[in-house]
Amino acid sequence: MKITKIILACSLVFGIVNANDVMQNSMSTMEKGMTQIQKGFLNNNLDLIKEGTKLVKEGNALFSDTKVINQYLPDNKKHMVNMAENASKRISLDITELESNLDNKAFIKATNAYSDMLNACSSCHSIVRNW
Repeated sequence: MKITKIILACSLVFGIVNANDVMQNSMSTMEKGMTQIQKGFLNNNLDLIKEGTKLVKEGNALFSDTKVINQYLPDNKKHMVNMAENASKRISLDITELESNLDNKAFIKATNAYSDMLNACSSCHSIVRNW
């Protein structure tokens, strides 16, 4: 019983420590949003797409300010702050385009905006993470 409590306590502490990692939470939120958008397109579910765009906006908000980005990038990546900021701006524009296209029932154009969002994420990750 004591071992179970210790394991549970350690898991809780580990979860809290990880939850405090702002960058990780932001990326996780964006990933959840991108997944919801994709599922929404695959299942013709506009509500899921809209929920996903809200999550991507929320996660992307961290990357709208170079000072904040610089704060969370590792020391050996701080010179790439502009890359992350540009990807964030691109994602914001793509979200606006996606929402506009959904409103106009231009679903192919909306999926193209989603694809560009995914490309912006991948481009930033490939450079910042040395993929």
